[in-house]
Amino acid sequence: MTQPQWPDPLQPPDPARVAWLLAEFWRLLARLPDLLNRHEHLLAEALTTAVRNVVLEMMLALNGIQWPAQTRHLNTYLSASQRAAIEKTLTLSSVNGDQWLGRAVALTVIYHWYAPQLVGKWQLVYPQTLEDATQTRLQRELPDWPLTITTDPADNTANSTPATASPQQSADAQAAADQGKP
Repeated sequence: MTQPQWPDPLQPPDPARVAWLLAEFWRLLARLPDLLNRHEHLLAEALTTAVRNVVLEMMLALNGIQWPAQTRHLNTYLSASQRAAIEKTLTLSSVNGDQWLGRAVALTVIYHWYAPQLVGKWQLVYPQTLEDATQTRLQRELPDWPLTITTDPADNTANSTPATASPQQSADAQAAADQGKP
């Protein structure tokens, strides 16, 4: 049996970087209410792209690699279901706050799928205080932010945080946003 040939030199994930990603997701997401309340659509796009990149890097870490520097072959390192889930967060049907909110919720669903697995794999401390503070801010400042974002814990292999839907199920949140629903 031969080893697969990868287009990039690959490195294993750095657990310290993974811990940083877990917290960075919430630090970035905490900036969303201000942008949406001021109708800063261009900055909301940039912010949700940064949040998506954090989630992508988390996916890669769970797949056993760091984001390959200057890669031009990202699809190669993701499963079909990972690509499908993340690609659902790429498009918006219109430019408005509901769309950015829907995208952020979809990314949060995906995040909650991967975060517990990463915490368990490297025995990391989950940034629960940061998540709680961010969720409180989102709920207070964005009336349509859901009060809970959960999934079936049986679908997850770790239980350090509330488990979420499978990455494929995150498509529902984005589909609702595409139809103008929170």
